[in-house]
Amino acid sequence: MEYYKIDAANPDKEIIKKAVDILKAGGVIVYPTDTLYGMGVDSLNEKALTRLYLLKQRSKKMPVSLMVPNIKSVEKITGKLGNELSQYIRTLLPGKITVILPCEDKDSLPYLLRGKDKKIGFRMPEHNVCAALSNAYPNPITTTSANISGSKNAFTIQDIIAQFGDKLDLILDSGVMKKSKGSTVIDFTKDPFLVLREGEVAFSELRKKLPDIPLRVRKDKYVITFVCSGNICRSPLAMGILKSMLARTKFRKAVKIDSAGTLNLAGQRIHEYSYEVAKENKIDLAMHVSQPITDKMMEDAQLIVCMALNHYTHLRSTYPQYRDKIVMLKQWKRPKNLSNPSIADPIGHPRDFFKETYKDIHKELKRIFPFLLQEIKAFVEYNDL
Repeated sequence: MEYYKIDAANPDKEIIKKAVDILKAGGVIVYPTDTLYGMGVDSLNEKALTRLYLLKQRSKKMPVSLMVPNIKSVEKITGKLGNELSQYIRTLLPGKITVILPCEDKDSLPYLLRGKDKKIGFRMPEHNVCAALSNAYPNPITTTSANISGSKNAFTIQDIIAQFGDKLDLILDSGVMKKSKGSTVIDFTKDPFLVLREGEVAFSELRKKLPDIPLRVRKDKYVITFVCSGNICRSPLAMGILKSMLARTKFRKAVKIDSAGTLNLAGQRIHEYSYEVAKENKIDLAMHVSQPITDKMMEDAQLIVCMALNHYTHLRSTYPQYRDKIVMLKQWKRPKNLSNPSIADPIGHPRDFFKETYKDIHKELKRIFPFLLQEIKAFVEYNDL
């Protein structure tokens, strides 16, 4: 293993040449990047890529990103990107960002770069060592964190040697790296464009750089929030029923189901009759505690399902920015408007009324369930869950 101290501000050309020679010979190098220490091989060398994956113990289903010096080098891999997409990349790079771009001709690349989708990730570094390497080497160089997959990021060469020992061919040591979240990752194959990971470049900064471009942050849960008045009768029943229905599907881990009320009624136990009729149907709501709807709950939810017209009207008036995701349980996905789109409030009624309320909610959830599954499936695919 060769080891060199390198000046991050002014890298020695002879040391860069030694790293280039190692890459050409199919070797694995460690080098400093804008965020972390990276591991590099010639990305078009199948044997070198295989060795890199074995060293990192990385799944073959997880392609690595490539380090390139400019747009021209990107388009050698992806083909022409088009004026708009090229402009977005020039606006964002070089820097602490990984861009995932469409690549229709991935079949010509080594199999470890192909993945399951027609896309590939690129970095254009600002770091002087990276820039010197990528400008001196004819092919893209892999840029993946210098650690065993699943382990903590390494910020010192000592940490890296502790994981890999003498299995590396060359190390470029520029000293201790600052603690970093890694690069921010943006998938430009999604519509709208999707921030898969918010790293060193915050989402707010991306918004400033691309102010007129639709951009979303990846979410790991499809959130459905049921809303009634006090959150002690109808909405917890709906929450419990839907949880039971989704538990039998492959999407159960991708969905979070919550409930809330339009009234400022916090900390109340579920109504005893709602609890009892739920229990009769093998739904346990013993731990439910009421909560009022909040700004954050409105923001986080993908779908806000109201039990009655008054809840729907109140939320659309109070939160006009979220109107598109506020629906009524009985009305959603019906071709015609109902004369009475509300689930009746059972509060103050006898136990049998609560039984009918449960039946009404269950009936409506069963009706909309196929539509919900379609929405959840699209969400899962979009967010790469």
